[in-house]
Amino acid sequence: MANLYYNPYYKHPNYICQEANYQVANQLRIRIAPDFEERYPNSSASATECAMNLVLTSDLIIKRITGLLQPFDLSPASGLVLSILADAESPLPPNEIADRLIISRATVTGLLDSLEKRGYAQRIPHLSDRRMLLVQLTERGRQVANEFRPIVHQHQKVWLGVLSEDEQQQLIDFLQRLQATLVDSEI
Repeated sequence: MANLYYNPYYKHPNYICQEANYQVANQLRIRIAPDFEERYPNSSASATECAMNLVLTSDLIIKRITGLLQPFDLSPASGLVLSILADAESPLPPNEIADRLIISRATVTGLLDSLEKRGYAQRIPHLSDRRMLLVQLTERGRQVANEFRPIVHQHQKVWLGVLSEDEQQQLIDFLQRLQATLVDSEI
């Protein structure tokens, strides 16, 4: 198993993730230098190691999903927008899409522009508020969503199959606790 050591003096802050591009995922383990806590008083080597491994894992998953969506000419973000629209029972306002994705409205506007150019989504006027627009999938967009979603979900099952159902539930619980702390924390 290859160990990557966190070196705070390396020029590029993304060093670990860049290095991961050249490694096999199941052979990676980010380790923090043994003298880390001496160099950084009031820190925790294990907390930093956890955070760095979460970042690496996220990066690896996003790269895999990017590869799966490439034949559909979609980014992970645009794939999420299509998925949200596919699951919606009615057209959605752009701000609701932004809230579900936890991104800015400006970012959603760019994603919607791109999806609209490809013929996957369309903006329509709101029925009762002329100032608002709604977004809905086109038939082509629904077809693409129905094609890529099973592929992504099948791969997710394989990737996380290294964990038992109980371990997957524990991971979800741990991540939700961490997410709640990050949302509520001012640090």
